[in-house]
Amino acid sequence: MRFSYMAWFAGMIILLSAPQQASAQNGWPEVFDPLRLLTLNLEMDAGDWNTIQHDDSFSIQVPAFFWADAEEPLLVTVRRKSSDALNNGGGFRKVSLKIDVNALVNGQKWHDLTKLSLENGDDQDVVTEGFAWQLHRMASGPQGYGYAAGMVSWVRLNINDTYTGVYVNAEQRNKQFLRNRELYTPGETWLYKVGDINGLELKVGDGESPTVAVLCYSPFRRQNRDCPTPGNEALAAELPQLIVMRGMMSLASVNAFTGNPDALFSHGKNFYFADFLSGRKRMYFPWDLDSVLGGNAGRGIYNPRSAYSEILLNVPEFRELFSRTLNDLLCGPLSGAQLVGFLNALEPVLTDALAADPNNQIGSDIAGHFDSLRNWIVNRIADLELEIENFETCGGQCEPCDMNCDGDINAFDIEPFLDLLFGGGTPCAPCTGDVNGDGNVDAFDIEPFLNCLFP
Repeated sequence: MRFSYMAWFAGMIILLSAPQQASAQNGWPEVFDPLRLLTLNLEMDAGDWNTIQHDDSFSIQVPAFFWADAEEPLLVTVRRKSSDALNNGGGFRKVSLKIDVNALVNGQKWHDLTKLSLENGDDQDVVTEGFAWQLHRMASGPQGYGYAAGMVSWVRLNINDTYTGVYVNAEQRNKQFLRNRELYTPGETWLYKVGDINGLELKVGDGESPTVAVLCYSPFRRQNRDCPTPGNEALAAELPQLIVMRGMMSLASVNAFTGNPDALFSHGKNFYFADFLSGRKRMYFPWDLDSVLGGNAGRGIYNPRSAYSEILLNVPEFRELFSRTLNDLLCGPLSGAQLVGFLNALEPVLTDALAADPNNQIGSDIAGHFDSLRNWIVNRIADLELEIENFETCGGQCEPCDMNCDGDINAFDIEPFLDLLFGGGTPCAPCTGDVNGDGNVDAFDIEPFLNCLFP
């Protein structure tokens, strides 16, 4: 068995040392590697690009060719998204963009994706906004959502051979999002966007989902529909039959961590949920994370600020679940060691591209900005440990096998595991490589690490 393991690792070393280029054969997870900066390119008529930069209706679509470096161009459409334009670049405005891969070529996909959402970081900056997305991704494991809440990465974008800066590539919530997670069944799946308070916008599916029909009361009610909200005991009994409550509370917990003022519990908006005909409960997903890690974190995590928090946190079982979920996340994937370790690994990946971006919203002191984020994390965790009801201390826990701190255990963890095994560093706490828990990182961790990768 020792020979087969070493042969396997030797093969991995050869594979990982080869040049890593995006290709049409790679799937969607590779696009969202947060520690790899892809370069994306758009080419379009100069007049069309001018139109997109100044389109305040956010509805005009223009044709363009789109590709990642070392790929063949694809014919797509591009439109501007509803965020402020950043104007410090010479001869262009940095605007958020929606790229529609299959609008002009039916069935066309790019790495198993049909749409891309590129955010310019206008409310704060691309590092902060992307980091907020990454927190939800890191919270997707069993200590949080229990399902993949969404992926994110950062990209460099060239438009007509002009570098327009670093963007947050947030995974678009659509039918392909569900398909990639094996959640979509025609006629049996619905995806809703809640972009405003009580405003349900059907994105995928026909008619009204059975769960929406049942949840006709506050805080789930639709506009112009209402029925009495059950009492606490009835809510505690009914909602876990309809909703993945741990997932819902993970969405609320990560937003509470970041002090998001415009989310589920803080404002009753800016999220998606998926409903199913049978066999699956409702799943909640984050959206619109451009106003985070600010002063709003001091408002308190239990203070009612929306119908969701006012009603659900008044139910003892759900209040305890919210507290327990946030506690578990702080002691696991959102621990200080994990988050600071991720930022340590991210900083060299983004620094040069951010320094060359005149619209980075950070300025020239990139290192200082990363330092401020690290300090914010330490202070925020200290505050939450005092605020969480019945908080249980963590005791130095860490996540075995998640070697790159991205919240997932997959092939991207192989290279940092090898680095640590053969005497190098790791972006996470060293205990992530101590898979067998004996206090050392050595050959005895290889087999349990393989079991993590291939359960």
